[in-house]
Amino acid sequence: MRKNQKYNFNFKLRLVTILQQGKDSIGGLAKLEGLSKSNLQFWLRLYEYYGEQGLRGVARKTFTIEEKNTIIQEYQQSSLSLMETCVKYRISNPSVLSTWNNKFQSNGFSGLQETRGRPRKTTTINTMTKKTTIPGIKSSMSEVEKLTIEVEYLRAENDYLKKLEALAQSKQAKKKKP
Repeated sequence: MRKNQKYNFNFKLRLVTILQQGKDSIGGLAKLEGLSKSNLQFWLRLYEYYGEQGLRGVARKTFTIEEKNTIIQEYQQSSLSLMETCVKYRISNPSVLSTWNNKFQSNGFSGLQETRGRPRKTTTINTMTKKTTIPGIKSSMSEVEKLTIEVEYLRAENDYLKKLEALAQSKQAKKKKP
């Protein structure tokens, strides 16, 4: 069977039932079905811990950094094995916990941060924003005075832009005349 194949509930239940009844060993059944022994052991533990619901699949949950840290701390400080810890916290595969543990050992708490995928865009303010302060306005002025100065400023800015546009149009017109 392929490495990344998903196994359905009935298949897992059939194999676990064979193991529970003692009809075959984990090694023999794994060889017969073309599975790894660790898969069978994991399914058997899930069944023992959660019953049939455990074989229906582990929810694809994303764990927060704090949750990962708590799980790693418990794994390191308790007598639970890697597989038992995964079963307890419903982690999909013991290799996931092993990876977390290795990252924690080498990089500490920050190593647990997810680094897959494209980094999120940071919200930046457009660099072409208009200047918001208007010269001549002081904080001691009344609201009416501030608004009067702002209106005068905006009128002057508007006149300047109109003259600039007229100049550009006249230059354009001169280029067109041969």
